[in-house]
Amino acid sequence: MSTDSHLAKKFPTGTLVFGLILIVVAIATLSRTMLNWSLDMPLFFIIVVAFAGLAMIVSGLSSAGKRRQRETEIPAPTDPNL
Repeated sequence: MSTDSHLAKKFPTGTLVFGLILIVVAIATLSRTMLNWSLDMPLFFIIVVAFAGLAMIVSGLSSAGKRRQRETEIPAPTDPNL
């Protein structure tokens, strides 16, 4: 039997990565406008999406490793009288 305290809370990696994409695009666009410099936008978006995908892959691998480690641990008895 598992209780709510034993369930691992999922970290919203997708939300974090999407927010970081928006921040990077906003900063790049704002700096391009304010500093009047040129930027190859298609290449920029390809790089941003590639790094976002890499972050999602690393997060998934990390989560899988933690889950595997948690499954191999011997659970503590729920009844302290045992």
